[in-house]
Amino acid sequence: MRGIIEVEGEPEWLEILRRVFVERPEDRRSRAKVYLTQGRFVVEIEADDLTALRASVNAYLRLIRACVETLEVMEYG
Repeated sequence: MRGIIEVEGEPEWLEILRRVFVERPEDRRSRAKVYLTQGRFVVEIEADDLTALRASVNAYLRLIRACVETLEVMEYG
């Protein structure tokens, strides 16, 4: 199973996201690739089953949200 998260935004923010999301060792049930392409931050997730895919997608979405909210506070106060 496969899921893709794509985030568009300011180039500086996308680069920060890419640097924050360093590749970590793969676990047994899911794997992820994180990269920038054509002005988008992309997370490609592959999982062995729906439960693992859902958990991975939710985890990445929460991390992205936390990063974006932090960047907004830093920029706009």
